[in-house]
Amino acid sequence: MPEVFSLGPFLIPTVRLSLLLSLLLAIWLAARFAKSRQLDSEWIGNVAEISVWLGLIGARLGFVLANWSAYRNAPWTALYVWQPGYLPVAGLLFGGAYAFWRLRQRELTERGRYLQTLGSGFAVAALIFGAIYFSTTISFDNSLLRKGDTVPDFTLQNLDGEKVSFSDLEGRAVVLNFWATWCPPCRREMPLLDNIQKEYDPRGLTIVGIDLDEPLTAVKPFIEDMGVTYPIWVDAPGNSPGFDRSRDIYAQFGGVGLPTTIFVDAEGVIKSTQVGELSRAILENNIKAILPR
Repeated sequence: MPEVFSLGPFLIPTVRLSLLLSLLLAIWLAARFAKSRQLDSEWIGNVAEISVWLGLIGARLGFVLANWSAYRNAPWTALYVWQPGYLPVAGLLFGGAYAFWRLRQRELTERGRYLQTLGSGFAVAALIFGAIYFSTTISFDNSLLRKGDTVPDFTLQNLDGEKVSFSDLEGRAVVLNFWATWCPPCRREMPLLDNIQKEYDPRGLTIVGIDLDEPLTAVKPFIEDMGVTYPIWVDAPGNSPGFDRSRDIYAQFGGVGLPTTIFVDAEGVIKSTQVGELSRAILENNIKAILPR
């Protein structure tokens, strides 16, 4: 199962969607189990639902606090809940604390049955989510590059029309960001990428923006207007000998939507992939994992 699938112009992360659906399923199952056991199904459904929402809020809040340096200058971005950035442990603590507090309001002799029923709903949903998550880690196409693989060398051209290769970056941590001028989230994250490049360049990081399927004549003026300074690589004209095509490189990484960002360590090994718009916290966390030691 792919990690992300596209729905028109939208990118839907498989894991995050399946987690949300699994949590909704847990609420429904807990109420159904309660009804079959002749317990107060409305009460259990209410506890399960509020526990889920508090858990999601707690997971987001926990991640923001753990990465406060990335949110300090723009705290409102913590409300961009569609972006990745949730701390599961904090979510479990928030949601679990509420559920146990509500269970203490039941008669002592009832608590065990209500706890078991509530737990059963979440346990079944967790098993389903686990199966979906595991399926996203399996690839039946051995030609695709995945986490742990070494990036093969490839050659494109820079905005000056000069030949550039991935091997030119040997010994540096590399962030490959596939983008296009027509992609709104790609444009939004470019200033962030530029700031991060300037900040982490002395520590051995290079961010490379790889434009997808657009000519130099369209990309160069766009970048000049944007004012970003990190390297931008594009296709060479036609089928120039000695050059690769950005579309072929993108396909090797299993690209399904833009922007797609690949984090590669100084040994040329893929450490992680992020599909969709980047937040500063997610970007920094992934970069710190690939910086040269």
